[in-house]
Amino acid sequence: MSNEKNALDAMLAQYEKNNAPKYAKSETAKVYDLKNYFNTYIKEGVKSATKQIRILPSNDGSTPFVEMHAHKVQVDGEWKTFPCLKHEKDEACPFCEARETLLSTGKEADKELAKKYNARKMYVVKVIDREHEEEGVKFWRFNHDYRKEGIYDKIYGVLAAIKKDVTNPDNGRDLLLTINRNQNGVPVVSAVASLDPSVLSEDEETKETWLGDARTWEDVYSVRTYDYLKIIVKGGVPMWDKEEKQFVDKNAVSAKSEEEEEVTMGVENIKSSILAAEPTTVAASTEEDDDDLPF
Repeated sequence: MSNEKNALDAMLAQYEKNNAPKYAKSETAKVYDLKNYFNTYIKEGVKSATKQIRILPSNDGSTPFVEMHAHKVQVDGEWKTFPCLKHEKDEACPFCEARETLLSTGKEADKELAKKYNARKMYVVKVIDREHEEEGVKFWRFNHDYRKEGIYDKIYGVLAAIKKDVTNPDNGRDLLLTINRNQNGVPVVSAVASLDPSVLSEDEETKETWLGDARTWEDVYSVRTYDYLKIIVKGGVPMWDKEEKQFVDKNAVSAKSEEEEEVTMGVENIKSSILAAEPTTVAASTEEDDDDLPF
């Protein structure tokens, strides 16, 4: 009887494995692939362009626009976005601690600097890039705009006008994004228009594969540890140290001496580190739509 049970269990497990969604959520380490991300970049020298997308419906009928909070900073000359540990994991966050430390001084200059450490609300939505359907489901992340001039505001305007579910896989609608460069030369979505009703895909297998994508934004965007983010808050550049088996500051490693004293995240050290950092280390309060790579 036990052999029969084992055989049955093996067959059931084999069936479930072979019929699992192609993009089933994985518990293994993340493998970053640029094909996972949709963005509105346009080539240098190009002033405007259009992109056609289809927003995928959520699996539970809720809004497909998933909210998240993140901190945007410049690391080693490149802008990076880091999910806020406080908002997303209910854990201690070095950026939020730095903000609270600055606010606690009561000084106007510190209050102004603290604004740069705010966690910004963003949206992540799963889409099909019609120009690159072969790349499958992509994740599109963009900022919430308190001025109501952002991407979500433009999409909402379309939804309010047509009063149709654009995510419906049978008769939803593709969206046409018009992209122009702003006064700073950054590509931004200047307009969104809905196209005629259409099926998500004429190929039923492709359609089911896209709809069966079980991944969330956490599967494709990095949620860094406290120690990693602490290095960035102090103006450093994280790098993995194989010997110490932890992230360390690349700048400190190249310049450290034998008598180097460890810097902790105590209140006074946070304060001194923040004020000593270059002003360009932290992003100013901007509502640009541009996104960075997730690494």
